[in-house]
Amino acid sequence: MVLYIDYNDIQVNKQVLAEKLKEIQKSLKDPRYDVDEEYKNAINVKVNAIKTLIDEYKEKEAEIDKKRDKPFIVQRIANDIEAKIFQLKNLSREYKLHKIDQDTFETLREKYNKEKADLEKEKEDLIKGMRLWIKELKMEKTELETERNLNKGRYSAKEISEDVFNKIDKEFEVKLKKIDSKIDTLTELTK
Repeated sequence: MVLYIDYNDIQVNKQVLAEKLKEIQKSLKDPRYDVDEEYKNAINVKVNAIKTLIDEYKEKEAEIDKKRDKPFIVQRIANDIEAKIFQLKNLSREYKLHKIDQDTFETLREKYNKEKADLEKEKEDLIKGMRLWIKELKMEKTELETERNLNKGRYSAKEISEDVFNKIDKEFEVKLKKIDSKIDTLTELTK
């Protein structure tokens, strides 16, 4: 589950870097870029740094993608439950056709039912835990939104400058995107 969250964090980070890259690429069109050598070098360093970070995130993304389980654990458990149901149906059919005796039937039916019940409990507990985590993330998101609104109020009251406000607001935006990404991922995985 952590790998799924990390994967989505990387997606958000790549998106933020892509936005920064677009902002910096606007500087390439600035007339100073062709005239001022220091300005040109500073812009090129920023562009290269962001491209390098994006490449690193792509590598991490590929690495995580290899490690994470394709069917998530909730889906795997659901598949196992379906397999147990199939086994129970098969067992009943074989018993009705008199291919197995009653003692074997009773023993296997009890075993399969117990395994199925254990799997259902495990799935239920896992989903409850994930829903609790989603609630905690939503509370954290609400707290961040409150802090963000407080920051807007501080800016409106001229307690902080516009530059400081914009910097802090962007940080809040990134944090909120990451939390939204985690919430979306967990919600999708609980289905």
